[in-house]
Amino acid sequence: MRAAALALSMCGATMLGAAAALAQSGLQFEPSGRLSLGATDRTPGADLFLYGDTSTRLSFGGPLGFELGTYGYVNALDSPHETYGAFTWDFDFGRLSVGVPRPAYDGFAVSALERGFPALGADMAGVTRSEATTGAMFAGYLPYGLRFDAAAGPFTYAFSVHEASNVGVTVASAGLTYSVGDWTLSGAVEGNWGGPADLSAKAQAAWTRGALGAGLGLYAPGPLGTAEVVEGFASYRALPELTVTGVVQAPLDGTDPTLALSGRYDLTDRFGLSVGAASVAGSDAVFNAFVDFNF
Repeated sequence: MRAAALALSMCGATMLGAAAALAQSGLQFEPSGRLSLGATDRTPGADLFLYGDTSTRLSFGGPLGFELGTYGYVNALDSPHETYGAFTWDFDFGRLSVGVPRPAYDGFAVSALERGFPALGADMAGVTRSEATTGAMFAGYLPYGLRFDAAAGPFTYAFSVHEASNVGVTVASAGLTYSVGDWTLSGAVEGNWGGPADLSAKAQAAWTRGALGAGLGLYAPGPLGTAEVVEGFASYRALPELTVTGVVQAPLDGTDPTLALSGRYDLTDRFGLSVGAASVAGSDAVFNAFVDFNF
């Protein structure tokens, strides 16, 4: 794991150095998200994985920019992921992105399972994320479209429309977050046309105060045969550097829940080491450990 931490540290240092060099040239470099490198025994023969949920915007300080991002992971056997690339234009009242932007649905009520089990969370994206994303990850979609983001007081919201013309499917979604005091309320809805019509929705309430955090989410995926899921989570910062988190995902069709417990130790304000164990739908415990770089 020290080698992994060193690799991510070098990656982070390189990105920060690049940002400084670009800033000197007048080109602004705005990265956000996380990169994780680790191992899990969930899939035999594919222990090591690299996970990313990233976005980087380039601009010269004006309203026009270009944004590049990715979501998903790669291991020795598979690489389910989606890559985003879009031109952006900033208005006084929000930002418009055109090309292959991240779907609005993905930015709201994000599953807590992804924090301590990123690759497992990505495998469950069919329940918690946009069809435009999971279609690209698992079904060969080539989505393109537009997205609009804005904020007003305690509200942030976004809308997006994607067309996957190679499969004849259009996906539209909208999301909203409201933050007040210790609470963050978030939700999104999504519909599609051209394929089997469905409507997906999700909502999440999260609370934090001091060292404690807790939340409850409901995920109602549209595709036929996919059960609604209730997700509960709680966290405790036992030490300034150490946070312990538990997550339960319970399908409402009565099948076995997914149970997960993880701990994260912050090496710096950007790097952390996480370890955890999970039982997926009643399976034997699976383990993962990873280091990640947050930026």
